[in-house]
Amino acid sequence: MSSLPNSKSSFFHAARNCSALVLASAMVLPMTPTLAQDAAPTANVPVANAPTTNTPAPATQDVADEPSFTVVYEDYYYQDGRDVFKQEGDGLYTGEDSKITVLGSGFTKEWREQHGKVVIYIAPEENVPYNALQITDTLLRFEEGKDFTIDDDGTFVAPLKVEANTLPSYYTLTEYFPDMTLDKVRYEVGILAEPEGQPQSTVQDIWARKNVVTHHGLSTNDYHFDTFAPKLKYDALKDTTKDQELLIQGQGFVGNNIPGAEGMMYVIREKGTGSPVLVMSEMKHYIHGDDEYERSLEGGFAFVNLKIPANTLDPSKQYVIEAWSDYGYVSQTDKTLITPIVGLAPEHRGVLLAHQDLKFEGVQRFTNAYVPVEERMYFSTSLNDEEQKQPATRGELVSTLYEMKGSPKVDLPEVSPWPDVKTDDPNYAAYIWAREKGVTFGGPDGKFHAEEGLTNATVAAMVYRASGSPEVSGVSSFPDVTPDSAFYREILWATQQNVITPETGMFEPNHAVTRIELAWMMFYYRHRVLNPITTGLYRIAN
Repeated sequence: MSSLPNSKSSFFHAARNCSALVLASAMVLPMTPTLAQDAAPTANVPVANAPTTNTPAPATQDVADEPSFTVVYEDYYYQDGRDVFKQEGDGLYTGEDSKITVLGSGFTKEWREQHGKVVIYIAPEENVPYNALQITDTLLRFEEGKDFTIDDDGTFVAPLKVEANTLPSYYTLTEYFPDMTLDKVRYEVGILAEPEGQPQSTVQDIWARKNVVTHHGLSTNDYHFDTFAPKLKYDALKDTTKDQELLIQGQGFVGNNIPGAEGMMYVIREKGTGSPVLVMSEMKHYIHGDDEYERSLEGGFAFVNLKIPANTLDPSKQYVIEAWSDYGYVSQTDKTLITPIVGLAPEHRGVLLAHQDLKFEGVQRFTNAYVPVEERMYFSTSLNDEEQKQPATRGELVSTLYEMKGSPKVDLPEVSPWPDVKTDDPNYAAYIWAREKGVTFGGPDGKFHAEEGLTNATVAAMVYRASGSPEVSGVSSFPDVTPDSAFYREILWATQQNVITPETGMFEPNHAVTRIELAWMMFYYRHRVLNPITTGLYRIAN
């Protein structure tokens, strides 16, 4: 299972930039307007809409000195706080902080007095692909004297920063069909000459070429099919005292092997850890690839309706929309999906993919949903295939817990408290530590039973005690674990912390734990309890 952050890897950068030109050499490359109608006005032809009265005659300029510009794309990333690569890139990446450098010439003081203030702009192109809807009228402005300066000779070097997600990455299809993809939004970069006293130019003004001196297409890029970066949008909620349906449109649910067996779904619940699910959608089913374990959503889309019963939501309260994957089936026969269910908290019944605060006024444009996995942790094991299948033992669990606690010093009794443990046992200190901390005292016969096998319930009990027996609240969502079950509190805590994550919908307290299963449980315990770097997903390292 994997979830991918929204950033380029160091490897990607290094591979792409291995033959790139350095910025210094790229800056000497000329670029002139490519279309006659987009060329800069001649000395005797004012810019459209520029004042025509009481304007001084423009200064004489050579054709070579007419206003023009070029763009240098900078490709870089940070490592240990340092800018490692600073080379010519292949475009501006809209999903992360990016830089471009605009080089201009011909914008003399006399020319600016004649035509107006110089503004560099980035705007979407007017035309969109077939069957696509323009989703942005975003206009970025960079003004002379504010964002860059023009030298006396009419040249400028303007390093411009475009923050991540300032420019939307993709168009939205007006209709959705399987296997159809989204085309990237096409942007242009250009120069405006805005006469004093006129309002700032809009995107519509730019499309009409009002005050546009020159422009050309901007090379923009972003990640699509290999980046898990969910975004959501939906209409405003209707009267909450009446039944209603809410279509939640999701995109960016991309990448192979999204966790879960069947698909994902949306839920709404009140903000707060462990609050119950109030609304649950139908399942958006995965498409399985050639490999039975490979699963994805077509095009990364997750358009799903939520039926919201009357009086379920209170506008005075705060709610969250969550996208959850399923854990699979209760059994191989009944095909009952194990997912969040109304009235119970969704934890331990699926994997939280992303979430976003619910807004009663709606979210009209695709907006990033928060992905809980900010740092991926990788599981690896030195056990061979045969060892992985072997039963895990009590001694193995105790020694692992002792090591995770830093192998604290303990006073070792000269005589072992257990007849089946010798004082020269390599794990003697671990066993004594477990006894002192109340993790285990051994069996009812007075022996330690280091070689005895483990069950899910005993692992839950021992890990819970090793953690100091914290307070526990809530109820079990597993049909085979009830309040009168042995180790009920311990099992509830271990599943709430995601130390034990059953994938069948049942906890199976008496299941005999294998060595590889115990290794996974200890991995989860280390990174979800002892050192909670992330609450997200993990995968086996190659």
